[in-house]
Amino acid sequence: MNTLENVKQWFIDRDLENGGRLDKQSLKLSEEFGELCAGYLKKNEKVTKDSIGDCAVVVVGLALLIKEDLHDIFKESDKIRKKDVLACFNLLNANISEFQLSQNLASKEMCRHNLVRSIGYLKSISNALGYDFDECFELAYNEIKNRKGRWIDGSFVKEEDLG
Repeated sequence: MNTLENVKQWFIDRDLENGGRLDKQSLKLSEEFGELCAGYLKKNEKVTKDSIGDCAVVVVGLALLIKEDLHDIFKESDKIRKKDVLACFNLLNANISEFQLSQNLASKEMCRHNLVRSIGYLKSISNALGYDFDECFELAYNEIKNRKGRWIDGSFVKEEDLG
């Protein structure tokens, strides 16, 4: 199984459909994007790579919540190619914000569009920094694959944070 399928199965195994909430998961994407910005600004390669992957993992969860085809989203994202890393950060930030604004408008198409673009900008950031996007995605999956926890009010809370 490839990383995309593994991440999808991770969410299914943890009952995202019944436990997760779109609004909380879109905030999670903002949180991971903030970590990506911090890693980039501090020139911390480990944090930057991990955060690229973490953002992609959250996008998978969001796509599942709006019932969109993951493979199509990731394939379409290949059409988005930007070279300037700061432009990609700005565009990714704008897409995350647009997703949050459009999620309540029953505009599934706009939400989908923002997820495609978000993955595209994550791939472009990886490329601009000389990283392999798939490797970043796999690193993030390997970090969460055995994680246990439960959904509380639409957010996944790690087992170690429950007590």
